[in-house]
Amino acid sequence: MSEGSTEQFAVKDCPTCQRRRIKCDRSLPGCLKCGKRNLECPGYGLQLKWVQGVASRGSLRGRAFPSVNAPITASNSPHPSGSLTETHTTRDSINALDQYSYSTARFSSGPLPPPASELGLSQARPLHVSRLLSWFNDRVAHRLAWVPQQNAWRHMILPMAESSETVLSSILAIAAHDLASEYPPNDLGHGTFQQMSKSYQNKSLAFLAQELNSLSISSTSALEASTTSAYTLASVIILCNNEFMRPQGAGWRLHLSAAREIILAAGNRPRRHHQLACIEQFLELEFYEASVWADLTTFGNYNMKIKTPPASAENAVFTDFIRVIDQITRLERLRFCSRTIEQAPSYGPMQDIRSQIESARNSMMRLSGSIHFSSEADQHGFELVIWMYYHATLIYSHQALLEVATCGYDVRKSRDEILHYVQFLSETRDGMFAQDLVWPLFMAGTELRGHPTGQRIIQECFGNVMRISRTLDRTRVLSFVETWWNDPGTHTSWIQMARKQAQSSQCDILIV
Repeated sequence: MSEGSTEQFAVKDCPTCQRRRIKCDRSLPGCLKCGKRNLECPGYGLQLKWVQGVASRGSLRGRAFPSVNAPITASNSPHPSGSLTETHTTRDSINALDQYSYSTARFSSGPLPPPASELGLSQARPLHVSRLLSWFNDRVAHRLAWVPQQNAWRHMILPMAESSETVLSSILAIAAHDLASEYPPNDLGHGTFQQMSKSYQNKSLAFLAQELNSLSISSTSALEASTTSAYTLASVIILCNNEFMRPQGAGWRLHLSAAREIILAAGNRPRRHHQLACIEQFLELEFYEASVWADLTTFGNYNMKIKTPPASAENAVFTDFIRVIDQITRLERLRFCSRTIEQAPSYGPMQDIRSQIESARNSMMRLSGSIHFSSEADQHGFELVIWMYYHATLIYSHQALLEVATCGYDVRKSRDEILHYVQFLSETRDGMFAQDLVWPLFMAGTELRGHPTGQRIIQECFGNVMRISRTLDRTRVLSFVETWWNDPGTHTSWIQMARKQAQSSQCDILIV
């Protein structure tokens, strides 16, 4: 971008300034008034709204899915099946679910050198595409995976971009968003990559609308529907992870809702292609895990239906722990609603939960021996993370299912073990597993009221996690914990405090 382009101005106010009823300075690529207030300027293009549609035909019949309710302006890159046209839906077939606003900034797409050969992408692409794909491969995929050495984002999802413009656009959107974080908020590079991310996100959503429409056509063959569904689900999950990087808007909830409907529809047809089946199982696992983390702070709209993770153990790293966390959350919600869950520590569901947590730890330790780590230090670090998840899940089970007075010694022991492990880990290779530490840090933090030394450790570790693996919603997660530390005794647990907050305003912090 030339220096002269920064002196141009938009022809109308940005939506944020319009909503705030103030005069916009119309600076490009984003207005300065938004930047000075740490607000994300959505740009000046057409706004895209997602609403919930219901398919009447095809494999998605009876399923609700997002569709476009406004004209979409896409970039000049061709879609594999032809040019993109304006997409509309009828008012009779849709119900409002939620909405996003994305700008439609354009970027040229001239034929420039292709990406690196190891990415397996043979088609000539713009130079910035090559950089973004390499950034996704080298940086973003690392942060999305539990264990860098076992990374399905690299060997499963990234190759899909070679044959799907939808997946490619989604990958470029999240890569540009992540790359923007390398620049200070007021830097030109930050604004440029943010606008690039929005442009590719807008483009991906336009392609998704077309793919969802094709899935609703009854004449679509089973193999074609399975292929389209895999690409569509991959794009939605990627966009969901992109929204995790700015979770305050809770846009990720809509993507999770869309992924759920796609998965439910896919369950009604046979999987005839082994590779696609493996990809879909991985994406279903990602959906399940994201849903469990989202449910931790969902109260009024919590779904009591039991979620079932994919049966395949491939790529299932911390899934055993997450399955137990899911069950604990469900039991807590049932306990709050009906008070029918046995609270005695010696028998009932608590005993079963404890055995499941032990089983999850043992399973993870066995898995550790099958992963090809670069060094013994890396394997040891992974085993420390396993122990941290073990103790964090124990703490959660006591907090959610037992009376506060009965938690005492066991909870304090688990809390201290987490603090010990995280300090040892930070002295060795904290960068390897930084993205995995939010849950144990949060749980240990909830047990540190009146312990300033432990609080400082948690604050420092949260800072390291955000420095290494991006901020995501971790600033607000830490802020919630700090509020809990300063609570004058109004609430008996952080769960009660979160539930009370949800009554007045949505408690939508995302503990990942």
